[in-house]
Amino acid sequence: MASESTGVDYSLIHKLDSPANRLLREFVWDQGDDLGQQSFATPRYFDRLIDVAGLDTGMHVLDLGSGTGGPSVYIATRSGCAITGVEVNEVGIRYAGQLAAASGLGDRVTFVQADGMRLPFADATFDAAISLNVLNVFADKVALFREVRRVLRPGGRLAFLSGTFEFGPGDEETRDLLERGYAVQQYFDSIESYKQKLREAGFVVDEIIEYISDFRAKVARWRQGWIENRDAIAAEQGAEQTDHHIEYFGRYLAMIDAGRASNQLVVATRAD
Repeated sequence: MASESTGVDYSLIHKLDSPANRLLREFVWDQGDDLGQQSFATPRYFDRLIDVAGLDTGMHVLDLGSGTGGPSVYIATRSGCAITGVEVNEVGIRYAGQLAAASGLGDRVTFVQADGMRLPFADATFDAAISLNVLNVFADKVALFREVRRVLRPGGRLAFLSGTFEFGPGDEETRDLLERGYAVQQYFDSIESYKQKLREAGFVVDEIIEYISDFRAKVARWRQGWIENRDAIAAEQGAEQTDHHIEYFGRYLAMIDAGRASNQLVVATRAD
């Protein structure tokens, strides 16, 4: 796999952000870690995904929920693969295209505005598919996985990062608050639920890697960023929304500390 630097100025991503959000991102991300991802995953997560999914030169990879394109560009640079990103948001597509062009990867990193539930590609188009902490915005994951399976070639791999939860009796208030979301409505699964839904959709689960301490540290950093920049964010986005996010991260940390939430890297193969 290629190991050279991406050579991309990811500050382009910040032009999507408001002044308060720029303060927040500067607090949360270490230098070089902000690829525009609105999640808890650093480039080291993406390096591990490249390895376990076997992404390499000559492969055509689908990135489901590609956002503003930074992780796609990073993964394509590190692995040598070609990536087609799918994102429902037009603003994300526009900035992702600019980023790919600025990186010199416009010939093998492209972005399409589309709904992941209705992918605009022929059957068996891709060698692999990835998704980076966005699957929780999809309510019907079995249908989503079936659509991804359709566009994968026989033997193609799906690798995704996703937060998982083990909710139990008495967790209704916490679940309702968390499902209201960090930015959009969330639909959470346990890891066992993910495994069952993948099997139902026609995949064989190959490997699952659980992130706990590193994941907790990043969730805690997001929370502290919201707390320390609370007044600036509240002035811009409203006190109610700001305080919801602070409580959101606090509940998330409590679930992690109880051993009932983590970030999981799941690798599965299309069953044929």
